[in-house]
Amino acid sequence: MRIQRRVVTYLVLLALMATLRLAAAEEPASTRERVLALTESLGHQVDAAERDHYGLFPDCNGFLLAEFLLRDGSYWLRLTYRSGTDRIVEQSSVTEAQFLAWRDAVLAVDRGRPVTHVALSANARRDGRLRMVTDVFLYGLGLYGPATIRLFGVDGSRGISAIELLAGGGAFAGGLYRTQDYRLGYARTTVVRWGNYTGTFYGLGLPALLNVDNERVYALSVMTATPIGGYLAYRWRGDRGFSKGEADLIASGTWVGAVYGLALPYLVGADGDWGRVYLGSAMAGAPAGALLAATLADGRRLDRGRAHLLLLGGVMGVAQALSGIDLVDNNAPDRALVWGAVVGAPAGVWLACRAAENRTHTLGRARMISVGTYAGGLAGEGVVLSLGLNGRARTAARMIGATTGLWFTDRLTQDWGDEVGALPASAAGLRVELSSPAAVIALAAVVTHGPADATLPPVPLLRVSF
Repeated sequence: MRIQRRVVTYLVLLALMATLRLAAAEEPASTRERVLALTESLGHQVDAAERDHYGLFPDCNGFLLAEFLLRDGSYWLRLTYRSGTDRIVEQSSVTEAQFLAWRDAVLAVDRGRPVTHVALSANARRDGRLRMVTDVFLYGLGLYGPATIRLFGVDGSRGISAIELLAGGGAFAGGLYRTQDYRLGYARTTVVRWGNYTGTFYGLGLPALLNVDNERVYALSVMTATPIGGYLAYRWRGDRGFSKGEADLIASGTWVGAVYGLALPYLVGADGDWGRVYLGSAMAGAPAGALLAATLADGRRLDRGRAHLLLLGGVMGVAQALSGIDLVDNNAPDRALVWGAVVGAPAGVWLACRAAENRTHTLGRARMISVGTYAGGLAGEGVVLSLGLNGRARTAARMIGATTGLWFTDRLTQDWGDEVGALPASAAGLRVELSSPAAVIALAAVVTHGPADATLPPVPLLRVSF
């Protein structure tokens, strides 16, 4: 009987101890963190007005406030921003060097120096790895494989297929291995990728300028020039870096500069067999366009949405200029049309820059405005066609419809916009990514120059994730 009582007593004590331990585990642990003042003049919080003045956090859309915390000897950044109707609080770990870099940037503005970009957070540095590795894979499959075949004169179908497949697989494995500790971030990745594209363009163009008629020289040139272009882009402005909007604008400026390079010889009267002149002008225009875009973006708080709107403004300027010339003279000479495009593009960019000044546009909203512009032009043409009109009436309706569609979409998307491919996965409900130009170029190279029985690699033209 006494033994039974002891057993019951022990069981009651064990149950009581388990209950107390469970209650202690369920009790939330409190943490203490110290809010740091970035500078004495700025205080403990950075609001939207101070963020604009000092050029801080340029890629955070819907910014509300920011705080720097010291928790257990580690620095943390707490960002509060608006995403649609939600208020998001995001905390990320930062190093002491990054905190001091933000402080130096604020002090530099207080002393009258220009705004510089500060170090990226750990999450932001990892952004862009997928695009970089994908480009490396496609370059190996679509460029280095075929170039190696031509360089060494491989002619057997088995050898050709083996080299192409090994080049693609090896490039992917090497790119994945070398980017394990990826630190470039989206902006620097974009600039480097377009440096690679420009290097490829130069690698193909230089032998053509020298009238070289040897496939091996072309292969060796393009294999050498591509990484050189990427390296020079990587070293460009290494002490300052780029924002995401600047990088997008520089990418657009690169190919727009090449197009301007093709147009200028034609405008000055190069009508004959001037192929090398056109090629040299386009090669000079590509880096010139990138430098001009970087100069235009310098000192501005340019996010990806505004950069997209500047590109849309340039396209709209060209379209409206050509339509205006067609209204005046539907048999206008080709040079008049080219002059209209050359003048209309910068005019459209300037108007878009003025219209988007001091306004927030997410990338999703900017793309929606682009779709609205196109839809407005179609609707304008549809109205005219339904009335049985054609010719100049159709051109005028397209111009008015596109402008109305742009204005209408802009008005109906105020304080809205799905951020596309820029927010962290926890905050972005939808991500839409388009295929890179390198993917399309590589696919075209495999289709046109690969063996007839070669298996085409899958190329995602559109990726939607949620």
